Amino acid sequence: MISVLTSKNICEVSEKVLSASAKFAIQNQKKNMDTILIIVPDRFTLQAEKILTNHAPVLLNVRIVTFSMLFHLLQVPEKAPAILDKTTAVLYTWRAIQDVRNKLVYFNRSVDQYAFSEKMFNTINQLESSRADFQNLEKHATSTVTKSKMHDITLIQTRYKELCKGNIDGAGMLDWLIKNVSKSEIIKNAHVYLTGFEYLSVQREEVTRQIARTAKSFTAGLQETSELKRVIDELRFAM
Repeated sequence: MISVLTSKNICEVSEKVLSASAKFAIQNQKKNMDTILIIVPDRFTLQAEKILTNHAPVLLNVRIVTFSMLFHLLQVPEKAPAILDKTTAVLYTWRAIQDVRNKLVYFNRSVDQYAFSEKMFNTINQLESSRADFQNLEKHATSTVTKSKMHDITLIQTRYKELCKGNIDGAGMLDWLIKNVSKSEIIKNAHVYLTGFEYLSVQREEVTRQIARTAKSFTAGLQETSELKRVIDELRFAM
């Protein structure tokens, strides 16, 4: 079952969702003691805890989590890979750049700048969060400059993935969640709430779809005019 709570601004809708989840949790802990998960943005966890506690000081089996916390929470047959911290991921990116530096076309003058490694990692991570096909972007680029940039980015991304094989970064963590959420007994037996988001990346949208299809119930708090509401409505009407 998928439910939607809406309001004109994100603060009001989050208050609605946290109030509703607290009321449900009070009834739930008298009977079934099902797990209740409330997914919020990283920056909102402490505030969400405070609002929830104001509605009900004692709640059992309720957890406020982020998408990265979900990665550590799931229990599935497939062993979870190790996650790279950003500093290590940037170092892998720097190494990848050095390994392909003689093949670079557009960024060949930037290869000795360490700051360029972080910018390139952020670019790769952003494209992967959008589930972009790097080679297709290069192939279908409409200008010489864009094609040259994508040529270099694709070379670096391919080598970066080879170097950190067996480990994953933030985008890889979301891909792992997409593949494994539906296998998780925790999610299958949980009532899940999502709030505090004005939009989600393509990867997070897909994780959300998998959770909504798998959980006992799913409730989303959304701004009335947000793009995210369209995504959730599509999912509701498809089920």
